[in-house]
Amino acid sequence: MAVPGIQLAREVAAEVVRHVRRHDLVFYAAGLTFYAAIAVVPLLLVAWFVTSLVLGEDLVRTLTLALSEYAPTSLGLQEGVRSLGEVGPRLGIASFAAALIPATSYGDGLVRAFDRVAERNRRAKGLRGRLLGLVFVAALPPVVMAELGAVAVLPGALGFTGRFNLVSVAVAFVVGWLSASLLVGVLYRAFSPRPIQTGPLVLGATVTGSFLSGMSLTWLFLLRFGVDVGIAFGDSDLLGTLVVAAVFLYLVQVVLLAGYVLSLVLARVAARSRPRSEDLAAALR
Repeated sequence: MAVPGIQLAREVAAEVVRHVRRHDLVFYAAGLTFYAAIAVVPLLLVAWFVTSLVLGEDLVRTLTLALSEYAPTSLGLQEGVRSLGEVGPRLGIASFAAALIPATSYGDGLVRAFDRVAERNRRAKGLRGRLLGLVFVAALPPVVMAELGAVAVLPGALGFTGRFNLVSVAVAFVVGWLSASLLVGVLYRAFSPRPIQTGPLVLGATVTGSFLSGMSLTWLFLLRFGVDVGIAFGDSDLLGTLVVAAVFLYLVQVVLLAGYVLSLVLARVAARSRPRSEDLAAALR
């Protein structure tokens, strides 16, 4: 029983490698990073605003302050997280509508990148991406609620003190894994020009989400424990922070596109194996 499973894994891995080599994912990820850099702050503000409509401004502000205790003290990241709790809930309808314009630009980039990877050429990519970007925006608040809910419940239940320990790291990884997998699954389902069955979609999104969660924790450790990011930039922490953020955004796009390739390959393998299983079932009858 183990041999067919190993053969299937090898087949999937070989096909993923062939697909990655045929497409310049590194180049696609660089272009997608540009869209992500434009959209990341408006997306976060919109997500915090919608979350505050559901949970209430005071609760979201309190939970965000608790979340900031786990952010690195250097590079102003704690202040950035606290600003989300202050600015996001009182964004206002007019500012919310204005923020949607840059926030949905990421959808434009995803449509273009996914079309290249899936070898499809859909019309009106810009408009289609903007409209699908609204789906991404709608999927963010539940993720924010899950993250903030974990911050509210887990510290008291597990004795968190704002410091890293094995339990807090494990819980942070699991919460980040589930949240990232949910977002990735929504992205693959909504933006893919080719249909992906539920099984391959869930598996591809789960694998991708695990990598994204692990990457996020790794970068958080490096920053929290005082890595000098400005040493290669004339001891400028500002320049170092900008480069670190850009590299992290870029790696996220690489993993996201690689996970999409994996989902497409899994869907093809499942489609090829289905007729065989149906023929076997018919023969057994």
